[in-house]
Amino acid sequence: MRCSRWLLLTHQLPSEPSNIRVKVWRKLRDLGAVPIKNSIYVLPNLPGTKEDFEWLRKEILQDKGEASIFLADSITDLEDKEIVAAFQKARGKDFERFLDEAMTLADRLKTAVQGRQIHGTAFDRLERRWTAQKMDWDRLRKVDFFKSPGGSKSEALMEHIQKLFQEAKTLSLKDPPKLPSLVDIQSLKGRVWVTRKSPHVDRLACAWIIRRRIDPKAKFKFVAEPYNAKPNELRFDMAEGEFTHVGDWCSFETFLYRLNLKEPPLQQLGEIVHDIDLKDKKFGRLEAFGFAELIRGICKLHSDDSKRAEAGAAAFDALYAALQK
Repeated sequence: MRCSRWLLLTHQLPSEPSNIRVKVWRKLRDLGAVPIKNSIYVLPNLPGTKEDFEWLRKEILQDKGEASIFLADSITDLEDKEIVAAFQKARGKDFERFLDEAMTLADRLKTAVQGRQIHGTAFDRLERRWTAQKMDWDRLRKVDFFKSPGGSKSEALMEHIQKLFQEAKTLSLKDPPKLPSLVDIQSLKGRVWVTRKSPHVDRLACAWIIRRRIDPKAKFKFVAEPYNAKPNELRFDMAEGEFTHVGDWCSFETFLYRLNLKEPPLQQLGEIVHDIDLKDKKFGRLEAFGFAELIRGICKLHSDDSKRAEAGAAAFDALYAALQK
């Protein structure tokens, strides 16, 4: 859609209190206005946009500032197409941020759904995140005046997330998951361990615990899904795997439970892996952010899965040592 007339808001804010500038900037951002000159913001002249600027003008005046609204057919030194491009660029950045956040939510929901059971508290966290994501989506759609890049992709992703959320809701209403059985470590020696390609934090942690507590000479196979296990193979962190997500546990937590490993450093390490992998801040471990960056760097440096697992093992060795107090 192309508009030939524009609404301009000029304003001047008092120096004190300092939070006024932040408040006005956030309001302008939420309205979808873009700056064209110092303290001059523009919106297309559409039903509702003039009212939005009027409300903001009143707020500025109440805070002892100055503000005026003008209607313009054109803007000096700027063509309509340049103004439209400014809107599209601004919304394009908004949609980039939105897509990053939405993909994270989609991954969390997918992981939860794959676990086939979701505890009530875990679902509550997912529901709060989904509600916030929908509110952000509604705001962006309202201010995407010129069909900016990322809009259609965001819409498709939101439809996908909606389906995942409904699946998660259904699973959350079921009875709590049956806990997996404990296993004898000796029965796991000499097996081939299979997981998905391009391992990240959870699969790297699982590979580490396999080598450190089950079989120092364990062999790993990195495959694409779906995959049917062959004799003498055990799958981890993958669909239908013998060691995978259970409820809101990540696969590493499942290993700790089934191997009956209760020592505090390992339990703490499990909390860190959980917070990084599921991104739900369940444990709020302060170490999670820094260790997540380290794992991200390892993944970036090593495209070969075996070398990535070796580098990950060294990182987990160091973190485990640090947690031993």
